Amino acid sequence: MRRVHPAPIATSKKPVVGRFLLTLLLLPSIAGAQVEAPRADQVAMATSLTADEAVRRALARAPLADTIRGAIEAERGAARTLGAYPNPQITYLREQTFGALGTGEDYLSVSQVIDLGNRRGLRGEAGDRRANAAVHEGAAARVEVAADARLRFYETLHRQERAAALRAWIGRIEAALTIVGRRTARGDTALYDRRRLERERIVAEGRAQIEEAARDHALARLAALVGLLDGATEGLTLEGRLLPDDEPAAVPALRATAYRGPRLQAVAERLRAADLELTSATRWWLPDLRLEAGWKGVDAGSQGRTDGFLLGATLTLPLWDASGGLRLNATGEVRALGGRRALLESELAGEVAGLHAEATRLVRAARRFREDARSASADLVRIATAGYQGGEMTLLELLDAYRGAGDDELTALDLDHAARRARVELDRTTATEAP
Repeated sequence: MRRVHPAPIATSKKPVVGRFLLTLLLLPSIAGAQVEAPRADQVAMATSLTADEAVRRALARAPLADTIRGAIEAERGAARTLGAYPNPQITYLREQTFGALGTGEDYLSVSQVIDLGNRRGLRGEAGDRRANAAVHEGAAARVEVAADARLRFYETLHRQERAAALRAWIGRIEAALTIVGRRTARGDTALYDRRRLERERIVAEGRAQIEEAARDHALARLAALVGLLDGATEGLTLEGRLLPDDEPAAVPALRATAYRGPRLQAVAERLRAADLELTSATRWWLPDLRLEAGWKGVDAGSQGRTDGFLLGATLTLPLWDASGGLRLNATGEVRALGGRRALLESELAGEVAGLHAEATRLVRAARRFREDARSASADLVRIATAGYQGGEMTLLELLDAYRGAGDDELTALDLDHAARRARVELDRTTATEAP
């Protein structure tokens, strides 16, 4: 029997075509991997969040940049419009008379208006000042956003740690229930003790649920500000300390920094712009000069044609004050902005002094409370637990020790958060720019 060998597979003489087709087949999977990679990075980044990262995310949002940049560009455009030179004018004129002595005259000229009072230049400079004010106002907006991001971050962290403290309280009640179970097995306790502890656990669970709901609300507000996607807060934990590490600097240094802040600088720039507008309005009596030069041609019919030139100068007569309304408006703006600057300086001085005193007192109080209350609470819990296990203390005394320890921890967290909030407000008042 004849054995039939399989025909060899023919290899392509154009391997480039095969590689091209293989690349086309692999493109969707490659593109999918490239699309999924950023999502994985986002999930990895969303597992934890620090205060500095929250500020960075809030300041990096495109709508904030568009808002600030758009306001600056609008002011710069208005300044360019106010300071723009008027275009020159070109004029052609034909004069014709008829009859035996009729003539024809042609005029072609170019004219330019010159502002002798430099009102255009002053208005353009005022527009530049308002553009500078928009820059400072944008910096002030960034400072506000950074402070809001820190406030929302520490509000969420505060709620997160309060919820954890309440869960620890529930854990101590569970431990107490275990002790009651042992004593019940020995016949040392009544049914009242277990029922009383179970009621305490229900109350503590309700408080924990309220705190966790507030935590979720605060986390949603923080996510909206920093630009986290929907669902990115699942499993997100905040990392940081509520209590500030150090006390603020001295009041004079902080006050000097606050006076250099963007809010006061923006008002100062707008005051300079109004003063320039007032200067421009007071120059109403300086006329506009119109210069004209060109060519003139005369056709005298049978007598031939002659050509020449023309020169002219025109001055407006400032008989009436046409800028009285502008001057009144500029005067009002100067007065209003001067008063606003004085009020803002006074407000900043008071805010710096008040927030400095508040932040300093709260930091010291929080540290002192933790040092005094933590050891005392731990001792009370240890003594009450040992005494109840040995039958020397009642359940109400044990619950009082547990409740006191829980209240001490919640009070310590409230003090830490109050100190941090005062510090953030002080930093907002004295900041010259966002980080």
